[in-house]
Amino acid sequence: MPNFLDFMERATTGPIISEHEFNMSILIPNVRKVVKEFGIKYNPRDPVPSDDEFADRLFQGAIEFVVQTGVYCDATNRIIHLDRGEIMDAIANLSDGGTFGEGRDRRLFKARRPEDKNPPWCHVGTGIVASSEEIAIAQVEGYGSVAQANSISIPAFSHVKGMPVISGSPLEIHAAISSVQVGRKALWKCGRPGLPILNLISSATTAMGTIAGSFPTFGLRPSDGWLIDFIAEMKVNFETLNRLAFILITGGNIGSTALPILGGYAGGPEGTALVMTAYYLLGILLFKGVYHLTCPIHFRYGCNTTRDSLWVFSVVGRATSRNTRYPAIGLGYSAAGPCTKMYFYEAAAVNLSCVTSGYGGVQTVHPGRAVIEDGVTPMEALFNVELAYAVTGMKAWQANELVNKLLEKYEQEIEKAPIGMRYQECYNLKSGKPLEEYIR
Repeated sequence: MPNFLDFMERATTGPIISEHEFNMSILIPNVRKVVKEFGIKYNPRDPVPSDDEFADRLFQGAIEFVVQTGVYCDATNRIIHLDRGEIMDAIANLSDGGTFGEGRDRRLFKARRPEDKNPPWCHVGTGIVASSEEIAIAQVEGYGSVAQANSISIPAFSHVKGMPVISGSPLEIHAAISSVQVGRKALWKCGRPGLPILNLISSATTAMGTIAGSFPTFGLRPSDGWLIDFIAEMKVNFETLNRLAFILITGGNIGSTALPILGGYAGGPEGTALVMTAYYLLGILLFKGVYHLTCPIHFRYGCNTTRDSLWVFSVVGRATSRNTRYPAIGLGYSAAGPCTKMYFYEAAAVNLSCVTSGYGGVQTVHPGRAVIEDGVTPMEALFNVELAYAVTGMKAWQANELVNKLLEKYEQEIEKAPIGMRYQECYNLKSGKPLEEYIR
């Protein structure tokens, strides 16, 4: 199987093409061609489909799509080509998940199957920006207090001493290191210092910030996880590959990451499902991932709780969990914010779609499109975990009925979803407990 340097050679010697030409002459035509050839069709009446033959056809289509398209390296304007044999070898030689955490919280994150009776890995929290260390500590302490939490995300910092964190500046390094330290302090306070951090370092926007925040004395540990992102769609750059090179050399747990744009270059739900499945294959072969983080993002609404987004979640989960042992975390973005009924309807729909379709893990559905500072609380984390456990083992057809009923409650409100409240409006900062309004 080719290693990282083999792929770097392809990134510097492959066919030269402009990014525009790659998009218009290769990417988009191949999406349309493979969707038609493999009969990939969206059914809005079935947001959680249970057709195994269709799922397997989608998976085979994704293999064909990767072979025909490759990955574009925008730093060299060249295509990294992959062949079918390499992809199949990578799938066949996958290990059974990865081990994360320390001490009592050390666990094996394994793949699941559709309608699996084993509960999913519960990744709690978000990388949403926190306005202060006080709020960040309170949020993470709340995440760690969720008994079923297997791993956490730590908040990002947008300011250091009142100064905005500028990408590539010394302030980014400071923010990246500080965010990890805050996360560790909060986990120590709630008695779970061994819980792994799986969202890399949300304050680090460059490879330099990632490397700085990975210094073992005060940064991420080998038992944590490092997210490495593909660029929409089917692209990488040197920032991505620099992160990858560092983590491969230091032996960290790599989480390949892809957020395909529904309504972007991949087109509608059919093309988005195809590309989203293709990223699993690339994560296994190109990034040498231990786990995968995935979610479609709706181009118009900035969330993924729409009917077509849930269908993409479901068909991709069924296709990949039936055909690989690569554990994936399904990440939802709601339109509504904390302390709104609509948020919980949306979060329930995402969990029903992901858990029954075979995702190895689920993450706290991010409130308010993940763009509101302090716009997340431990209450959402607790609800998502309880919901994920409650629907474990449910049949897809049952989930489909429930998701359709949930969509009736919120589908028409997505464009004008309520913003909700921020952490300090939902929780008592001194006690760390939710206010009565939110409990009700």
